[in-house]
Amino acid sequence: MIEQNAGISIAQERCTHALHKASTCMHCSEACPSGALTLSSNRPLYTASLCMKCGACVGVCPMDAIEVQTPSAQKLEEEITTNAILHKKIIFTCKEVGAKRESSIALPCLARLEPSLLLLALEKGALEIQLISSECQKCALKKNLLSIHQTIERAQKYADLLNISITLKSVQNVVKKRSSEEDHFTCKDHSRRTLFLKLLGRKSVESSLNEPMPTYENIKNGRKTPLPKKQERFIQSLDLLTKHVPLISKVDSFILTPTLDPLQCIGCMLCTNICPTGALEAESNEDGLKITCKHSLCVACHLCVDICFTHAITLDTDTTIDTLLSSQRILLYEREKIEDSAPTVSHKMSALLGAKIYST
Repeated sequence: MIEQNAGISIAQERCTHALHKASTCMHCSEACPSGALTLSSNRPLYTASLCMKCGACVGVCPMDAIEVQTPSAQKLEEEITTNAILHKKIIFTCKEVGAKRESSIALPCLARLEPSLLLLALEKGALEIQLISSECQKCALKKNLLSIHQTIERAQKYADLLNISITLKSVQNVVKKRSSEEDHFTCKDHSRRTLFLKLLGRKSVESSLNEPMPTYENIKNGRKTPLPKKQERFIQSLDLLTKHVPLISKVDSFILTPTLDPLQCIGCMLCTNICPTGALEAESNEDGLKITCKHSLCVACHLCVDICFTHAITLDTDTTIDTLLSSQRILLYEREKIEDSAPTVSHKMSALLGAKIYST
């Protein structure tokens, strides 16, 4: 069921809380600066009268359960693609900045941006990206500052991986006449008003507008929910960019993917059954059990961790870009067939529950 209110739509069936009551996800409610989104009765509760339509909730939802219509994701993609190809420059502005500029895209708040959109801009050939806001510290949406800085930091990370030089600068008096004096700052400095991402010293990445997008297995086959659009966009853009530029480092400290502790796992397969995108899969036959992961499908929704009662699963950040883009599944757990596994499983379950288990 999709609930629509004042430009916000929530697909309840995509929410991790609807998929299983063990979900601990609170990304949307924590990101919401006005308290318009809260969790009630294991589902997101939206209060339209409190909503400031900043779009911060959209960027943090791992399952794309929330959408805003001003602008819609499709409209935003189209504008990014057009500006990147025609102008090689994109200016993202918040609503407080004022007059529309050439090659600019107006957003209710810069928190509406998330890393996959900035990667899309790079992939389409943008040589310069600017994020311009007004006085964020005086804005009612100032709670969004941290998420904006985190998005920039992550974009910086991928630019570094792709050997693209990025300079972050601050320009005072954005609404009035622009000052010629610019200061460097770090992403943790929340006192600045205007954020610049500027790509320097690089030739244009050849536009791939007419190139066929890479295909990814299982996007529509045998899964409970479609792959979230932001994850598909992120993987495709990163894949196309890495074909143009050799990676400096292959470790991505931002991507969370599951790992399994073989000493804790009992092979119950709850994690593979609950995984909404098909990232985790189990293969059980006469030879034993294998649990594999396709990292490009993992959106770090945390459901596998939340549901694992033996605490065998964790989300770690040691995934390489090669692994992330690989079409192959990675083996996480393997167990040979046990002729009579019932005593072993019963013993472990009994220890967990603190009670005897009888088989009939």
